[in-house]
Amino acid sequence: MAWRAARSLLVLHQQLQAGAPRARPPATGVDEWGLIGDAAHDPTSDHTPHDFPGWGRDIVTAADFPNRPDLGLDAHRVLDDIRRSRDGRVKYGISNGQMFSSYGVRGYDAWTWRPYSPKNGDKHFTHGHLSVVGDARADGTQPWQTIGAGVVADEEEDEMGASFGPINIELEGFTSLTIPPVNGGAADPRPAWLNFCNDTGSQIYGLRIWYTRGDGSWSPLPFTDANGLIAIRSGQRVTIGLPDGTGGLSISRKAIDADGRVVDPTDELKAYGGHLTCAIERGPVSR
Repeated sequence: MAWRAARSLLVLHQQLQAGAPRARPPATGVDEWGLIGDAAHDPTSDHTPHDFPGWGRDIVTAADFPNRPDLGLDAHRVLDDIRRSRDGRVKYGISNGQMFSSYGVRGYDAWTWRPYSPKNGDKHFTHGHLSVVGDARADGTQPWQTIGAGVVADEEEDEMGASFGPINIELEGFTSLTIPPVNGGAADPRPAWLNFCNDTGSQIYGLRIWYTRGDGSWSPLPFTDANGLIAIRSGQRVTIGLPDGTGGLSISRKAIDADGRVVDPTDELKAYGGHLTCAIERGPVSR
């Protein structure tokens, strides 16, 4: 499944890691900076990709981040800063057995803390959670009014997000891409996303996408299947976050069988033969 996060949440993660650099991975686990939920998550959760008419498809509108005051990152203080700022991108926040929302509920006004006692017992003492609204406001990339805001606001233009492409995907063999290590470049550490959006008429096109961190091993790119396979409709925008450390990508074309499955091409069942491209989108520098 292809998905993307609301861009304000990517800014939040980048900003908190800039404001509390000691709390960046590997001091904290990459999974502690969560966006998409696992299979155990409630499908109604904001950590689950949803479609938002008038805005976009398969968008995650929630982000977690560690509560590590010992490393300079106090999740409750961050969320209280955001609560007091009354930022229009906010839906609700949770930490330390409390939550607030940008809307009132019975007995509690908007923007006030209230007790949080979920059925699963996770009161969010180990991490903070921020959900954003389900519309285009959530793609606003202005700094959040909490730690790291000054670092983000003061970045030079050439340190902000950029992209490169289009990159042609060869019809035969592998299209091998070398990119600056994601969130790990010595001089230019940035997050990055792989993007597809091609006009293939009425055809669905199939791809196999693997990535490497430069250690000699290759793995299926997250959100493709276990073999790195993905089927994409004509005109469908697919944005896939690249894992930290990714330094190389291998992309090859596959065929689509009569049941819509991605399979190896044969003489009778060929891969899409038209023009296919991809692009790399890069976020702000994360020092």
